[in-house]
Amino acid sequence: MNHAALGAAIVTTALVLVPRASAAQTGPKSGAAAESEAVSLMFDAGGPPDCPSEADFKAEVGKLTSKARFTKARSARRIRIELESRGSDVVGRLVTGDGKNQSSREVRGQDCTEVASALAIAVALTIDPDALGPSEPEPAGKPAEPEPPPVVKPPEPEPPEVPKPAATRKRVLWGLGAGLTLESAWAPQMRPGGNVFVVFGVGDRFRINLGGLYYPTREVDGVSFEAWLAQGALSWNLAVLGILRPFIALGYEAGAVSASGSGLTTKVEAQRPWQAFSATLGLRFETEGFFLQLGGSFLVPISRQRYLISDPFGNLTPVYEVPRFGLKQETSLGVFL
Repeated sequence: MNHAALGAAIVTTALVLVPRASAAQTGPKSGAAAESEAVSLMFDAGGPPDCPSEADFKAEVGKLTSKARFTKARSARRIRIELESRGSDVVGRLVTGDGKNQSSREVRGQDCTEVASALAIAVALTIDPDALGPSEPEPAGKPAEPEPPPVVKPPEPEPPEVPKPAATRKRVLWGLGAGLTLESAWAPQMRPGGNVFVVFGVGDRFRINLGGLYYPTREVDGVSFEAWLAQGALSWNLAVLGILRPFIALGYEAGAVSASGSGLTTKVEAQRPWQAFSATLGLRFETEGFFLQLGGSFLVPISRQRYLISDPFGNLTPVYEVPRFGLKQETSLGVFL
């Protein structure tokens, strides 16, 4: 067998990968069975005239391993050798097993003798993995060079935390104010009175006013009316547009109205309680130091009084009766302390 055939056989051996699997499946055998293996060889030489015969092929396998024992028994391992011409090449096929366990490998060459020799080596290795002699131990490789220490990258500095804006506390403020007020419900006609008050604020939205009102005497048809009132209101700024702040407010006022008149020879005086709710819509100009506010209110009197006057003959004539609703207008100026 020349070097070309040996090279083809080595390639075939690398492709087949059968001997070791066969040895692992069959396991150790006892006696003569461990020294030889029965093989049912089917040889089909359909190639050129220079292809070896079946007897020559078996003889070459026998030269390679003494464990080959060719038989026709059905229980023997089946190996089929096929040789055929394909153009200028000779194709040899090694088929082992049958059914689902069948496997096939091919060897190509230009000389049928070389291809047959390669298949003989493959058959010998299939039967005896040590047919070509024990495999040489792999040469000891060079001592492994120590791996360089891994490059440890310094940790990337974490971006500085952006400080969260501190929660803004709503400022609490207070101040004093005074102004003029016009009111038409507790007495006829609308005439001015004065008011003073204390204002408390929370943030830019809420304001609370607490104060007092005094309306000087007004005379209507010989009857004088005078009033002292206390009032309170809770307002909410609808918007904050710089110093311009429209607002709405709900308020309550209570006090006493003094009425006096002389329908008879003697002067008659009366004092009546006064209570009313108010709903206000206004505009406030406010800075950090002072404020000016204008508002108009809708009054709902709770105390609805009726005033009468008597003539010299004792006849009573109504002078004034508190209406169901009234109006109120206020203009005030104040400072924050």
